[in-house]
Amino acid sequence: MSDSPYHFPAAAHPLQAATDKLRVREAVSPFGITLRYQERAPDPHDAAEAEAARPAAEHWCETGHSIFILAGRIRYTFDDHVVEAGPGDMLHIPAGRAHRHRPSVVGNEVVRYVLTEFG
Repeated sequence: MSDSPYHFPAAAHPLQAATDKLRVREAVSPFGITLRYQERAPDPHDAAEAEAARPAAEHWCETGHSIFILAGRIRYTFDDHVVEAGPGDMLHIPAGRAHRHRPSVVGNEVVRYVLTEFG
């Protein structure tokens, strides 16, 4: 197999625990984009209750993403709305404070998804 800046063999990027509920396989491209496979476990508590109890400034993400959901259901909470996505759905969230968001799992199934991350 030839060496290529376009190929990221999974074995070279092991699945690692980022938190107790999030496992990540990450490859940073030489083109300024991070490629990730993620597995997000459900919150052991009721998701709506957990979201309501979370401090307002906690865990907001302002990074831009393009996301493809492989399995499970995920909810993204924005300042002005909420969106849920499932297998086969794609999302694009621009970078910046105006698009800040928080992900959470819908239901009891682990969510598996692929995303790109950019400025």
